[in-house]
Amino acid sequence: MLANLSYRHKTPLAMGLVIVVAAAVVAAALVWQGYRQARADFVTHSQALGKTLARTVRPALLHDDVWQAYEILLTPLERSGDPGRALVLLDARGLVFAASEPRQFAVLDDFVHAAEEPAIAAALARPEVRAQVQVEDGAGRFLYILTPVLAEDGTLLGRLVQRYDQALFGPRLGEVATGTVYAALAAVLLLLPLGWLAGHRLAEPLSHLADCLARVGRELPEPIRCEFPHGRDEIGQLAERFRNMVEELRNKQALERHLAQSDRLAAVGRLSAGIAHEINNPLGGMLNSISNYRRRGGTDPQAEKTLALIERGLVQIRDTVSALLVETKLESRALTPEDLEDARTLIHADAQHKGLTLDWRNGVAETLPLPSAQVRQILLNLLLNAVAASPEGDAMLCVIERSGDTLRLAVGNAGPAIPERRRQHLFEPYFGEGEVHGLGLWVTYQLVAQLQGEIRVDSVPGHTRFEVVLPLHGGVGG
Repeated sequence: MLANLSYRHKTPLAMGLVIVVAAAVVAAALVWQGYRQARADFVTHSQALGKTLARTVRPALLHDDVWQAYEILLTPLERSGDPGRALVLLDARGLVFAASEPRQFAVLDDFVHAAEEPAIAAALARPEVRAQVQVEDGAGRFLYILTPVLAEDGTLLGRLVQRYDQALFGPRLGEVATGTVYAALAAVLLLLPLGWLAGHRLAEPLSHLADCLARVGRELPEPIRCEFPHGRDEIGQLAERFRNMVEELRNKQALERHLAQSDRLAAVGRLSAGIAHEINNPLGGMLNSISNYRRRGGTDPQAEKTLALIERGLVQIRDTVSALLVETKLESRALTPEDLEDARTLIHADAQHKGLTLDWRNGVAETLPLPSAQVRQILLNLLLNAVAASPEGDAMLCVIERSGDTLRLAVGNAGPAIPERRRQHLFEPYFGEGEVHGLGLWVTYQLVAQLQGEIRVDSVPGHTRFEVVLPLHGGVGG
């Protein structure tokens, strides 16, 4: 189960567990240290009490006054009121002289026999010892402190035995433990949120990297954009490798797209070359027929106007077919305002059929050094696409103007926006999404490229605009 848990949760949980365990260990160490300190303080206090009592009971031993000794022994016990304490005064022979609990330790009883503790018996068996002795019984229940009672000349008069039940240390241990546990809980409550936040921040880049890696293979590399904090740690190095991998995938995808487009264009080029040669033969015959008809004479002005329009159209078809051959040299006469108006005349029927209103703004009033057939075909293709994309009864816009050393053609319509994926392949032949488009935009792109111009597309819902900019630096054949 933990193996499937995200590091976004696993790392904060681990840090929280470390904080709890560390707090527990520190609390246990503090409790143990506090207990030892309390015990040491208690023993020190008891030793001081033993030395004081030993000096106080010395006259009673010297004068063999049992009652005086008994009263002296009861005095500190009455003040403390603790039943776990017992005081026994022994004479030099180790017999009980007086005791705070006379029923357990009767006068003249052998204390060694009554205590039944080898450690205490061994301590009492050394009459030459003149210092305090601290002894515990075998069961660890009682703590004994033996203090010698000495005469003025240093003679051993007896010993004062202080017996303490070690259960007395329980309340002290509880007090120390309670305070320490409360302090540890407060520290844990303060550190846990901080640890959780720190763990979450540490694991967040790793989780983000895992999410980004999961997108590779399911999505195209191009839209994958993942931001990571900069650094030279392991996460930073992984992020750098990930960025390099995605960049290589993008380059690979672009190369594959370029190769696929090249293959497609090569196939279309081979096909269009064959079609161009087949179409040019009947076109040449029709153009020759018009020329022969004119040589016979007798045509009226209206017929001549119609023949001129037909001839320009056939020439445009011939030049357009030739444009399918990308390497074909551009040969056409210079562009005139009438050539641009021909495009308007040719598109009029299609626009009228859909009830479209054409806002025509032709600002060209002079002949321009551009091949007329190619420019007219570019404009006609853009207008045909605009008619096809426009909703019925809507409006179209066509702006033609010279700007310095360039000619600008702009055609707009109010149709739906072009999808982003289709826009990336807009000028490829026979590529579409939803509806397939053919060679029109591809031919337009080839013509613009031959004229060393640029073509731009701006498409949002309710407005699509194609703009072509052509440089005026010659390009017109004889």
